[in-house]
Amino acid sequence: MRAIRNIGFALALGLASLCVGHAAHAQRVSTVSGEELARSCDKQSRFAACSAYLAGITDGASWSQSFGLLLGSAPSPAFCIPAQVKGVQIRSLVVGWLAGHSTALGQPAGRGVFQALHDNYTCPSGVASLYAERRAQAQRISSLPGKGLVALCSHNAGLPACNGYLAGTMDSEIWSRNFSTIEGAHNPMAFCVPKEMRMSQLRALIVGWYAGHEDALNEPAGRGVYRALHDNYPCYAGTPSGDNR
Repeated sequence: MRAIRNIGFALALGLASLCVGHAAHAQRVSTVSGEELARSCDKQSRFAACSAYLAGITDGASWSQSFGLLLGSAPSPAFCIPAQVKGVQIRSLVVGWLAGHSTALGQPAGRGVFQALHDNYTCPSGVASLYAERRAQAQRISSLPGKGLVALCSHNAGLPACNGYLAGTMDSEIWSRNFSTIEGAHNPMAFCVPKEMRMSQLRALIVGWYAGHEDALNEPAGRGVYRALHDNYPCYAGTPSGDNR
């Protein structure tokens, strides 16, 4: 069964490479490749940016599931990371996986990360219902609060980590969607950020959103990012994924 599921995921990612060009019109996708991510994660001076990107990926996957459940869908999670797994373990796992999968080095970083996490943290069947009651046990969520993200995004020293977290969260929404669609449960897009948006604009938007939503400062950062992007870049119902006017 796991072999069949792995084949299905490989097909999902193969088809995703066809879809991502189309979806990118409606959703900003990071230009970082698997090779660039591997170098970043293997260099101590870039650990913060690497770890933040991976945290954004894993947090984004969790909130993408929550968003789908709220809308009445039953998306199939790509991976389920136990809450006790540490960020350094995820970083080491991803670097090792990329080293053993050279074809992923030239592909989008998010694609490789999703495949690596899926291979190593496969979800048990029926896990979608588990999210509704015991999300933290079904999926690791970083300890970064909203106020911590605002601090990173407001000071030069924190910008690499801020950029990494935001890029990881947005990439996660793309790959979560592609995975669940191939699995048979269409995962709605929580937000559709235009591909021409610059990271500096997104940072300013997130910081400004938190200034008007102080209740979110002590909540998980991923939740606030999802709320902010959904408020400002909603996906229009009834239009193709590549047409978000």
